[in-house]
Amino acid sequence: MATNRQDWVTTAREKTVQAIREGRIAEAIAGVDAVWAEGRPIHDVYGDMCALFCDFIAEELGEDGVERAWRYLGEKLWRPIFTEAAKAGGEALAGMYAMFLRSHGYQFRVEEDAEKFSFYLDYCPSGQRLMVEGKLEGDARHPMNHGVSKKAAPWTFNKTGVPYYCGHTALWFDVMPKEWGLPLMSGKYGDFDKQGQVKGIPCMTFIRKRLPGA
Repeated sequence: MATNRQDWVTTAREKTVQAIREGRIAEAIAGVDAVWAEGRPIHDVYGDMCALFCDFIAEELGEDGVERAWRYLGEKLWRPIFTEAAKAGGEALAGMYAMFLRSHGYQFRVEEDAEKFSFYLDYCPSGQRLMVEGKLEGDARHPMNHGVSKKAAPWTFNKTGVPYYCGHTALWFDVMPKEWGLPLMSGKYGDFDKQGQVKGIPCMTFIRKRLPGA
């Protein structure tokens, strides 16, 4: 006789909603964490998958090919989103960026002054996670060794040793917006130890409230 494995089908969200409706407060509170935890494995696998795509491109086309690939994605995917948000001004763009960070699982802080919003990315669940898990080239802790920049260039924050995955952040949040005539965003790569822990200042993103001269 076949067994209906409803326990594999029911999502953590559905279980949490049911607990709320039935007044099981402790289970509902625990369910909030369960909803979050349920989505993390696929998030991390996709992050590794993107890094592997970069590795393949670097092997086939060289390091410059990685930049071209991220630029292609930036033009097709990010530019329409960025330009629409930029039309609404720097604060709207910063709010959207904060939403991306929250949904992505970042640990971050934001400071605001008269000119800009400064985002301190205390923990990045993508590039920094690869460092923490020992998944970068030259790290013996994990068999998966994703590529890092061999030469300094604008798309690698003008540094060597930057994960290829992180190249899109330099391009999409700094280099390319300037090329589009919308220099609202800029970024800074953090300082990490060999285990991926922040040694000094973490990666940062800056979003201007207004375009220069506006």
